[in-house]
Amino acid sequence: MLDLNDLPRDHPGIGNAMAQAGAICLESQNHSPGVALVVRGNTDSPRIYRLNWTPTISRDNALWQPNDATEWGAAAVAILLAKNEAPYPAIEAAALGTGIDFWLGDDSNLDFQREARLEVSGIRSGSDAAIARRVSAKLTQTNQSDYSQTAAYVIVVEFSRPVAEVRVK
Repeated sequence: MLDLNDLPRDHPGIGNAMAQAGAICLESQNHSPGVALVVRGNTDSPRIYRLNWTPTISRDNALWQPNDATEWGAAAVAILLAKNEAPYPAIEAAALGTGIDFWLGDDSNLDFQREARLEVSGIRSGSDAAIARRVSAKLTQTNQSDYSQTAAYVIVVEFSRPVAEVRVK
C-alpha cells in the first residue's frame, strides 16, 4: 500500500501539498482510494501497489493549475515508490540545473549523504508510447548530474490507468 497520507508525516509542510495534488490527479481520472497502481520497469514482472488517499473537496481542486497538480502529484507517488523501489528512501530537493528533482540517501545519522538521484515526471492521461518517450527524455536529462557518480532513478507516473514506469541509470 502506498498511502499519500504518509507524506505530511514523512515530509512536513510540503507533504500536504504533494498528497493533495496526487489525490486531485487520481480523482480527476475517476479513481477512488484503493486503486491499483501498476509499476513497470527494473524487473521482469510488473508490481502492483494499492494507492490510498483522503478524498479532496472541490474547493481544494480549484486552487491548483492542472500542470502543477500533475507535477506535484507525480512527485507524491514517486517519493512513496522510492521507498520500495530504491535502496535510499530519504529525500532532499535538488538544485535547478542538475537535471533531477530529488536526491535520495540515508539520513539515519543526521548527516544526509546523497546516494542516488531521482527524476520525476507526470502524465495525466497518455499512451505507453508517450510514457516511453518521457522516460527516455528524463533519462537523458539526468546526464547533467552524472558528475555525482550515483544511480539515477527516473519515475514517470501516468494517472489515467494508473501506471508508473521506473528506470535506473
